[in-house]
Amino acid sequence: MEAAGIEPDPKSSGNRGGGDQSGAESGALNVQNAPTDPDLQVIIDAWPALPEAIKVGILAMIRAADSGDNPFTGEFEDAP
Repeated sequence: MEAAGIEPDPKSSGNRGGGDQSGAESGALNVQNAPTDPDLQVIIDAWPALPEAIKVGILAMIRAADSGDNPFTGEFEDAP
């Protein structure tokens, strides 16, 4: 009989690692148990109802702050 795909090694116990713990039991973070800043949670909750122009503005402010160009302080990094 021909093998159809990947066959387990007959010497293998079939254990795929991971043990008996789920992600939550092992301390892994996911959306349900990740810590969230209260201000960030306000944005997350409001996001689906925001007009597209507001979303674009929020993302522009975040990207500007992340790039070092800060329109709030007037401080800008020199271009390379």
